[in-house]
Amino acid sequence: MMFSKLQTALKKKKTGAIRIENGIKVGSPIFAWLLILPAFITWLVFWLYVNFDSIILSFQKSNGDWTLQHYQWVIQNLVGTNGEDGMLGIALKNTLTYFFVNYFIVQTFNVVLAYFLYKKIKGYKFFRFFLYLPNLLAGATLATIYKQLIAYNGPIIDMLYNWGWITERYQLLYSDRYAMTLSVVYSLWVCVGANMIYSLGAMARVPQEVLEAAQLDGVTPWQEFVHLILPLISGTLSTLYVLGLAGFLNAGGATLFLTNGNYNTQTLSFWIFWQIYTGGSTGTSSALGIMMTLVMLPVTYFVKWVAAKISPEVTY
Repeated sequence: MMFSKLQTALKKKKTGAIRIENGIKVGSPIFAWLLILPAFITWLVFWLYVNFDSIILSFQKSNGDWTLQHYQWVIQNLVGTNGEDGMLGIALKNTLTYFFVNYFIVQTFNVVLAYFLYKKIKGYKFFRFFLYLPNLLAGATLATIYKQLIAYNGPIIDMLYNWGWITERYQLLYSDRYAMTLSVVYSLWVCVGANMIYSLGAMARVPQEVLEAAQLDGVTPWQEFVHLILPLISGTLSTLYVLGLAGFLNAGGATLFLTNGNYNTQTLSFWIFWQIYTGGSTGTSSALGIMMTLVMLPVTYFVKWVAAKISPEVTY
């Protein structure tokens, strides 16, 4: 007995030494640091260095002189000249369009769909698989399928033409008139079901006793959804909406795969990518990125504050 207490005390004193307890080496922090090291290096290189370098580049010319020309150029192209929208002005409009569709329409539709699947309507397993299927396929594969469906000789154009609904065949993704609309439609097709899994998981945690008591009181499915389900999963929903708003200026569809940014379909995030990819001005793309961050940061914190005020604190 005394020997075991003495052994325990010695183990406590040797905090930095490696010892074996139940066949496991404990007592050394080296293994924990080795686990943290890859994540720390990734953060150091791909977040801290990249953001710090972007700030420097946004104030420098190609010869290293300090300037504000990059910010002036971005503002001028956002506002436009001679009554016409600038290049970035069009990109901003497209970005806000994607954001509105994904944030309000798709997100709301995902919650409603999750409720129907939660209630296990007839054929819910098929609908769950069908709605989540686009998220299991690669983006390039989905974009290719979509382009073939709406192509000049694709099945959709064939059907509309044969039924007499259109009098000529259209190149929908090669037109200033239709390209952006069809890109948004693609975004609807792909994004429906993306966040549905989070809402469905939150609903699965709702106590069945609460719903059974409500059913005994004669509530309708609509009343159950509005007055019970939504308040009980409000924590998950507020998190999803705050995260969605945090990247509202990064919103965009599969612009690279569908149109490559042509036919007035550019977004702000695609424009930054294209500048870097094609060796364009890193100063202007960095300036735009900094301005987007300065806009998104206070808006995100404001929405987070509002969500905390209106979202009820529910524990179960």
